Amino acid sequence: MQYVTVGSTGVKVSRLCFGTLQIGSFMAQLPPIQAAELLMFAFEKGINTFDTARPFRSRDLLANAFRNNPEVIVIDKSPARTYEEMERDVAESLVELDREEADIFLLYDVRSREDFAMRQGAWDYLKEAKEMGLVKAIGLSTLSIEVAQLAAELPEADFVQVVFNIEGAGLLDGGRDEMEQAMSRLKEAGKTVCAIKPLAGGMLSRDKWKEALEFVFRHPLVDCVCVGMTTHEEVEANCALADKEELSADLSQHLTQMPRKLVILDWCNGCEACIPICPTQALYMHSGFAKVIQDRCDWCGKCGPVCPEQAIFLIPVPPTEKVEEAEVE
Repeated sequence: MQYVTVGSTGVKVSRLCFGTLQIGSFMAQLPPIQAAELLMFAFEKGINTFDTARPFRSRDLLANAFRNNPEVIVIDKSPARTYEEMERDVAESLVELDREEADIFLLYDVRSREDFAMRQGAWDYLKEAKEMGLVKAIGLSTLSIEVAQLAAELPEADFVQVVFNIEGAGLLDGGRDEMEQAMSRLKEAGKTVCAIKPLAGGMLSRDKWKEALEFVFRHPLVDCVCVGMTTHEEVEANCALADKEELSADLSQHLTQMPRKLVILDWCNGCEACIPICPTQALYMHSGFAKVIQDRCDWCGKCGPVCPEQAIFLIPVPPTEKVEEAEVE
């Protein structure tokens, strides 16, 4: 596994970072014991960097799996909007992860320059936390090209997570080419660039997963890639792709044929953008939120990119779980 040093901070992150949204209690795709075992397996394979956030509810898994392990790097994030909220979130993170200093802490999901301006207080606290030695590296995560450009202008930002994938899916304000231009500016400014949603929330996982991951791992503007994983096979395959190794035919076939299910998270805002795009009428509205009928879903991946809240994921079904049909009420 290759590793990248984040600016002058001394923090070394693995080329492949483990995204924990899918295994945190927010989505709870695995029992806690299995989730912790998967995390430790990933570490044994060379992944030293694990991505979490307050909304993911996965800090306890990381603490239990890696307590007193100084080699593990945690990327944490907060949606805080004020100085006081960010101060609280950093303190909670340190307690929950059982650490005296955070490795990388980000302002989570910044949507526009206006949004950043409204959250200036939270950013100010992150800068102070770094000066006080509570955080080693700071930055932000975004779905926006405009915000990626803004991050290049922030001298204190060390690490920037941007939505980047082969289709340009999930971006709020442009396409892949425009994001590449913004990433070029980030690199020129000395920022470490982490690609998130390389599979567009799993929407590219059925037919294009290998091509999509090879694209981001081989891209010259990408320093590291954050991928959500729920199985040992995904960890093995993604480690191989990160190291630019060929996958065995058996492993490739297994991942291609792995059953999947569509998950709509509870931050769906009920905008209905996904409903007309579904070719099999698997999506419907109930009590103001989008719902899915699993046995109608053919995993086509058309719904995820149109969701403005990034609330739709197509994920592998763990071996211990059955896909249950949602009932239309």
